[in-house]
Amino acid sequence: MRDINYGFKAIEHRYSVLGGIPYNIPDEKKIDLARQLINCYGVGYAGHPRMEKLLEQNDIKAKDYLNGSQEAAAFANKEYVKLHMSTLRKVDVFSNILNRAINNTLKVNSKWTEIYGISIQGILNYCKDTWWIQILWTLVSMVIGAVIGELIGKII
Repeated sequence: MRDINYGFKAIEHRYSVLGGIPYNIPDEKKIDLARQLINCYGVGYAGHPRMEKLLEQNDIKAKDYLNGSQEAAAFANKEYVKLHMSTLRKVDVFSNILNRAINNTLKVNSKWTEIYGISIQGILNYCKDTWWIQILWTLVSMVIGAVIGELIGKII
């Protein structure tokens, strides 16, 4: 959304060309999803073009989705319904991707070390976010607790 060709400025320009007066959203209120995904997963989280690759990797249907050049062609051909449908689809896609990222179910190319880093804190965060490790840790904790309980019972 930073790019003047595809970002907020492009939307504002397109709306002006269509006769509207764009509402200016302050920069501090804007969230750049692409940059946030890079911050979370690293630059290699998806191939290029990233959005299309994320759609493929996560089995998200691309119905009515137009890429940048397709949108430009639709605009030049005055196919505004196509543009509108693409915009609606992209909002749905962004929501879908964001929800998957929040729920740790977004499929990306990044290795866990690229996401969490190689440190004690990174390993702990990885373990915290991985369901099977949590179950394993719970079982190990229960066994250790039972053994300690048994030992204390023998001492007393």
